[in-house]
Amino acid sequence: MITSAAALADFCRTAQQHDFLAVDTEFVRTRTYYARLGLVQVKAGEVTALIDPVAVHADAGETGMAPLWQLFSDPKMTLVIHAGGEDYEILHQHMGQLPNAIFDSQIASAMLGDGDAMGYAALVEQRLGVAIDKSQSRTDWMKRPLDVEQLDYAAADVFYLHQLYPQLLDLALAQEKHQLILQEGAWQAHKRAQTIADEWLFLYLGNAWQCNTEQLSVLREVVAWRQQRARHSDLPLGFIAKEHVLLDIARQQPDSKNKLRQFADLSPVTIKYAGDSLLEAVARGKANGPLAINLQRLTDLPNYKASFNAIKKIAQAAADELGINVAMVASRRQINDVLHWCWQIPSHAQDQLPLPDLFASWRGAKLKSSIEELLN
Repeated sequence: MITSAAALADFCRTAQQHDFLAVDTEFVRTRTYYARLGLVQVKAGEVTALIDPVAVHADAGETGMAPLWQLFSDPKMTLVIHAGGEDYEILHQHMGQLPNAIFDSQIASAMLGDGDAMGYAALVEQRLGVAIDKSQSRTDWMKRPLDVEQLDYAAADVFYLHQLYPQLLDLALAQEKHQLILQEGAWQAHKRAQTIADEWLFLYLGNAWQCNTEQLSVLREVVAWRQQRARHSDLPLGFIAKEHVLLDIARQQPDSKNKLRQFADLSPVTIKYAGDSLLEAVARGKANGPLAINLQRLTDLPNYKASFNAIKKIAQAAADELGINVAMVASRRQINDVLHWCWQIPSHAQDQLPLPDLFASWRGAKLKSSIEELLN
């Protein structure tokens, strides 16, 4: 276990000699908005390092982890990660940037024909014939000391990942998919680092279409209020208010704390400490008047089914060309996202929002012009 800044710096100097690192992180995010980094696992060559960021921070302050973040951002270094997801988010949070090259073994296995979204344990068992104990997956990684079972579990996450990479890399090169895998890893990491302006978050609520234009104006304000409150308090969004509560508030537009108390699923703690600011958000939305946005349930739109199927055909052609499953090119959700973008998000909002998956990165290069031609 690496617990000091000096030991971490020594490890990073040694690790820099390699061209790839197997990396995983363990974190806790059950009661906070921001993830708490509990452990970083790195395998470089024959060395498996378990890095304790809590101890390193106590030893040397904010700069103690800097050598590791510099190592991860080395332009010559490939980071091998399985199903990065929140790993990318937490790395960006601490590094201030994203790693240069990411080889995501879950993405690789899907593109190489192993099946979509294969878990790490299943992939290790399939390709290496090793059964991994996952009993520690729900452990509290912020508690100290970590016990032997926790450390063994954490080490296994990079030990076998390091063995998987050469095998997956050889297959990726043989099938001419290496660059595609890197591009998809980079895109998934980039998505985790993207931020959506608070004022547009309401467009991403699944049931926002249930609100009329006046209610949407209130919904925009209360969704932004929740986001700001969660960041400020470092609490999960659901602890502040759940989505269905925000929708109910937008429709009913309460103007007093007594009326807020009528929402059964709105926490009394939220009402006590943030009720005034919530009511101010409701009042702002009402004062702003109706939004010039008319949302409808996507599947109710007259051309939905035909357009969905046409995009699926475009995606299938791209999948056939690339030799990958169509689900890796365009999932149902990704097709719905691009239809929502083209049909329901106004152009002035599009200028401020991240592109949908099918219009960005390698997917955009393959699909964007054909989809725009279809829908326009």
